[in-house]
Amino acid sequence: MAKQSFESKIKKLEEIVSKLDDEDTDLDSSIALYEEGLKLSDELKKQLETYKERIANIEANNNE
Repeated sequence: MAKQSFESKIKKLEEIVSKLDDEDTDLDSSIALYEEGLKLSDELKKQLETYKERIANIEANNNE
């Protein structure tokens, strides 16, 4: 499986939220979507932390 970009993960999470907001989504689907959304959210948090570290390193190296 190809690595998804940060932006594509955000878009997918937005789609999941939209489906969860749809009252026509059945309970089983909602639970599966919720689980997928939590997984994506965790991945995004980790990716943001990595970006923060990279930026801090760039700034530190720039200030030397």
